[in-house]
Amino acid sequence: MGVKVLRVEGMRDDTRDPAERAALEADEARPLDMSIDAVLEGASRQTGLHDFGSLEFTQRLGLLLAEVEADANVWRTYKATFVDQCVRAAANRLLIQRYWDDHPACLDAPIERPINVIALPRSGSTHLENLLAADRRLRHLPVYLAAQPAPSVGETAGPDGVDPRWTRSDARWQRMSSNEIFAAMHEHSPDHACGENELQVPDFASYQWEWMANVPGFRDHYLSHDQTPHYRYMKDVLRTIAWQFPSEQRWMLKSNQHSEQLIPLMTTYPDATVVMIHRDPVATLQSLLTMRGLALKTSQKRPDIDAHVAYWVDRLERMLRGYLRDRHLVPAGQLVELRFDEIVGNDVQAAAGVLERAGLTVTDETRADIEHYLASHPRGKRGRVVYDLEGDFGLDADELRDRFAFYTDAFQIRPEVGKDRTR
Repeated sequence: MGVKVLRVEGMRDDTRDPAERAALEADEARPLDMSIDAVLEGASRQTGLHDFGSLEFTQRLGLLLAEVEADANVWRTYKATFVDQCVRAAANRLLIQRYWDDHPACLDAPIERPINVIALPRSGSTHLENLLAADRRLRHLPVYLAAQPAPSVGETAGPDGVDPRWTRSDARWQRMSSNEIFAAMHEHSPDHACGENELQVPDFASYQWEWMANVPGFRDHYLSHDQTPHYRYMKDVLRTIAWQFPSEQRWMLKSNQHSEQLIPLMTTYPDATVVMIHRDPVATLQSLLTMRGLALKTSQKRPDIDAHVAYWVDRLERMLRGYLRDRHLVPAGQLVELRFDEIVGNDVQAAAGVLERAGLTVTDETRADIEHYLASHPRGKRGRVVYDLEGDFGLDADELRDRFAFYTDAFQIRPEVGKDRTR
């Protein structure tokens, strides 16, 4: 069966119909409370809880809210959506704190020798994470638990034995996957492996917030402050999940932001096996710019694609320079590096190599687990997105590659995009 080809149309244009625009304009007149108190009160109403633990997170929450509120190019409708995301994060914080109070021993749950994929977004990290997580000796962080790490108060599984958090996550995925381009680019079904940085969202930390809104001021705060306390919070939330679902399996984790946060990562997980995938940054960027651009285009009154491009080209350069700066801090025996082209078309062998480096013997059963995952998740299952780097984003692939030569030359990364494929 052929793979459906998907193309983003009108990236730089407002493609809304008159009725959609009229509804957005009408909503502009409605009042919206974007205060810290409004978020905290909303979270308390949702959960019936009031103890957030330390309130130092409110400084970061305030930065996020103020920056989104001040952006005159964002529709009020989407500012309200952002407030809802903040309320949901604060509600999770309340539920997590309640769980810690009720089960203090959970904070002693061991997280030993995790395998952590740290590659940049849109560079094959999720695919490798899922290949490795297919090994029955490993466990991964599923989307539905990343979305709500602690159960709601008094909530238990229904007669069918299904966790209500899974049911809610599945409902969200059904709504999200109605956008066939998004569904093809990023599966987010309840059991799918999820990025560990999601566990920092209730702490209002993590670069994850940069994917949820245009917040360069928050980015600067994040980059200028030691992230180790937020990594400790993340690990404690992971312990909370581990306590709820006891297992002897090792953790298979992933977080793209770890590539620029190796110091807090290794402080928090000193025995981790760290896996970095090296990919042509131009290929990474054309995918990232398209995926994030779709959300930006929806939320903005006038799509500011040039600012979007400048932000994320700079962002990936910062991440790569951060990785090169701190790469030596990962003990040689714990660092696994491989190129994207070593994974594509050679999935089983690439995953097997990582497992062996992590101290796991690769058996026939291991290979069968990985092959079963591949068979049930064929490439292009939901379609293949084609990109137009120059038409959509005004970027020349070969000029862009010159900017990233400090990285591609260091790791002998072959070009995937553009005319110059011999460098």
